[in-house]
Amino acid sequence: MPIEKDVDERHYFWCPKWYWPFAVCSRIRRVHKWCYNFAWVRETGYGVASHMEGCENGTLFTWTDFSINLFGSTTHPAGEMCFDSPRSSEGRCDPSATGLQASGLSPSKPFVSNLASDVRELKSTVVETGTFEFTLESGGLCQQGLWPWKRTLHEQVITASVATRFVSIQWYIAGIPIVNNSGTISISAFCRWPFPLPKGRSQIRVVQVRYEIITENNKSTLNVFNDPADGSYSLSIGMSALENGKEYASAYTSETFSGETCDFDPEQLRRMKECLRKLRDDTAKSKRPKPGEPVVIFSEEIWRFIREERKESVNSLLEIIANTFQDDPETFTRAINQLEQEIGLAGVSRLIKIGSAEKEQKVVLQR
Repeated sequence: MPIEKDVDERHYFWCPKWYWPFAVCSRIRRVHKWCYNFAWVRETGYGVASHMEGCENGTLFTWTDFSINLFGSTTHPAGEMCFDSPRSSEGRCDPSATGLQASGLSPSKPFVSNLASDVRELKSTVVETGTFEFTLESGGLCQQGLWPWKRTLHEQVITASVATRFVSIQWYIAGIPIVNNSGTISISAFCRWPFPLPKGRSQIRVVQVRYEIITENNKSTLNVFNDPADGSYSLSIGMSALENGKEYASAYTSETFSGETCDFDPEQLRRMKECLRKLRDDTAKSKRPKPGEPVVIFSEEIWRFIREERKESVNSLLEIIANTFQDDPETFTRAINQLEQEIGLAGVSRLIKIGSAEKEQKVVLQR
């Protein structure tokens, strides 16, 4: 609200002199004013007049003024401004510059940005090393002989955040509403470990995740921390933006913790990728499937389990599987075996189905 007070104001007036007919004089006089301490003032010019908006303590005030900004909008950090009469109140506003610029909406409207999330590494520790011998039976395509490995544990954090204005954020982890700013919750997850080699193991188990919520002006952030002993698993993160208790917007995403990895020698992995690319090209078919011919369809779920550095190998394996499932059952079987190793998930055949070329074309998923 404005503060009424008397302020000293300099007034200018015309005072012609005998020696200078265009002289201008000034004097200080005490006047009564309504003064506002604006966080910002936005000026929108319309010819010789400007529409002015000023934000003070979350209240939006408007008025019209003489314009030197003929067209367009400009935002100024304002400070104290005093007027001969009170300004009209036009609702609420965000006093921060960040909130004002968060979107093209009116500064009186609620706002929430898209949900942004990522996984960051906090600490990695090599806890065991060894060598595994891949044979014709245990190995896949392009993978035989002695392969040195490192068993690495990863402490990671999933960070999800939204920019906000005039809304409160309710966070969810695996569908569970988070009611405190920090703590630990128990959830059920499908966990995978790369050991024992070559295909590792998997288990549905209850895992403990630690979380914290950081609330700032115009931003809410959720951090979720893993326990490396739980291996690798996917976790859903959701948020609901509330205005006066009513839902204004909601969003969900999914991220994956990689708590334990098997890290093979980089040079051997490079040679394996080259070998798979060559085999992919050798098995590629030059014609598209004819109507009625069977084609391989891959589930989107496959990509939930792939580490970024393994995507190239997985793409090659998917194409090899698609190219050989009718004409080369031995290569097809070994490619399935290799895919299970890359994903760290036995029984990957359940994620593959045979469809018809009349309805679906053979597509190798690129991510």
